Amino acid sequence: MKNKATPIDIETLVDESLLVFIASDDVQDTLQGVRRGIEREMLRVTPSAQLSHRPHPKSLGSALTHPYITTDFSEAQLELVTPAVTGRKETFKKLASLHHFVATHLPEGESMWAASMPPSLPLDSDIAIANYGTSNVGMAKMRYREGLANRYGKRMQLISGIHYNFSLPKPFWQMLHANTESQLPLEDFISERYFHLIRNVLRNGWIIPYLFGASPAADKSYLRDKPYQLLQLDSTTDYLPWATSLRLSNLGYGSSEQSRFPISFNSKQDYLIGLCKALTQPSVQYSYLAEHQQLNGSVLQLENELYGSIRPKIVNAQMRPLVAMCHYGVEYIELRSLDNNPLLPLGIDELQSQFIDLFLLYSALSPSPEISKQERTLIMQRQELVATQGRKPNLMLPTLNGEVLLTDLAKPLMNLLAKMATIMDGGQNTNGYEKAVMREQAKFDTSQLTPSAQILSVMEQENLNFTTLMKSYSDEHQQGYLSDTLSDDEMTQLQMLAYNSLLEQKQLEAGNEENFDEYLAQKRHINCEMPSRADAALSMQRYSMQFQDNKEPANQL
Repeated sequence: MKNKATPIDIETLVDESLLVFIASDDVQDTLQGVRRGIEREMLRVTPSAQLSHRPHPKSLGSALTHPYITTDFSEAQLELVTPAVTGRKETFKKLASLHHFVATHLPEGESMWAASMPPSLPLDSDIAIANYGTSNVGMAKMRYREGLANRYGKRMQLISGIHYNFSLPKPFWQMLHANTESQLPLEDFISERYFHLIRNVLRNGWIIPYLFGASPAADKSYLRDKPYQLLQLDSTTDYLPWATSLRLSNLGYGSSEQSRFPISFNSKQDYLIGLCKALTQPSVQYSYLAEHQQLNGSVLQLENELYGSIRPKIVNAQMRPLVAMCHYGVEYIELRSLDNNPLLPLGIDELQSQFIDLFLLYSALSPSPEISKQERTLIMQRQELVATQGRKPNLMLPTLNGEVLLTDLAKPLMNLLAKMATIMDGGQNTNGYEKAVMREQAKFDTSQLTPSAQILSVMEQENLNFTTLMKSYSDEHQQGYLSDTLSDDEMTQLQMLAYNSLLEQKQLEAGNEENFDEYLAQKRHINCEMPSRADAALSMQRYSMQFQDNKEPANQL
């Protein structure tokens, strides 16, 4: 019989020293310097809610070189990237501007798909991988995507979402460094504290799909012949009645091969050792693929192939991420577990951003012991349960102390976030943090308020299938994007960025100095015995970030 924990057995999360620390006027001043950036993926669809077969519009610029408007896996999969700034309103204004610009430059009749799960999909052979041109860097990005398609299938890659980039400013870390009396050099302290944050997000990250999951259903074409126990809402819609996020469940993003090489987040060193092993270990599962069918035969072709709800990140124009992080540490984190909320025009809103900031700040400050193998298993089990059954009444979640009611597990965390919100609003002369926590607390009190419940409710009450409802939301938002306005200066700036990106791609294509096979051969070599910082700056020039499948130059946190 499973051990059932009572609320009194649950370790309290309330740490008075945490609250005292953030209440300091000096600390509040540093928190004005938090930087955040948002990346939103969306599919381009036709008036009949089919995946677009048209190429990425030239009027949007080059998907290879544009800093803010690019593509993800598919030629029809847009990715809008805001620059990382300290002002929340500026972040959302920029995100709205990008939506407006794209909406005004899409082919006639096309719109941006509002949901995370894709619409009705054609055969895999009719899904076009993103085209980045004929430069070596562009062809490498395409080869990487060929590898993704051959390893995981194209359908999984068409799931879209929101990535939330977040960094705490150096003055904040300096004050925490002094407060904790750490003996580590500041740079090492910052990196280890980001891993500290990541471990807490992994432990408590189940609240993200519960509160913000917005993919309880999918078009039947997504699974096709895959064996998965979903129910049928109608002849075209698969769903689970208590699901919050099919995107984050086992039928969404995942890799059985990666699960054989679990990467530890207990320290920067552990993480880099595990990552390097996955980048250099030949994959048995993918060994049948020919050389031209993937970038390389390792468990991970690139660092970005590592799936997970959160990742440590660094931007360096001269080194690949593995080496840059080894020498210069972690610069920011990328929270990857956010669904596109089709109920919201931008897929996310400012109150959600404030709650996430608060949750990430808590995660950086609250105690964060190492994650054992046992706890890692429990974390994965909690994630799957919440993704597939999160709104089920009296749902029990596994913990190190036994099974606990989902609502009981949330109480101490939400109580502490409420206290932190009061302090943050007082220190920054706002009321947004308290509003954000109150809105999310209401979802624990009444699960019908969650986006996943609202979406299923509309589908059932109005007798609409998944694709019809999501197309309705997409069209409504499209009209909103078009009705927004940009200043002449903003429009001119975005037009110039598009024009200049096309020129930059042409220059890259004209500058190929070696054949593609030689280019790839250089990129495949990874030395896990890291050189000194001074040597690294010279020896790792060949690992240009242009080769890497990253968009971080637009999100330099």
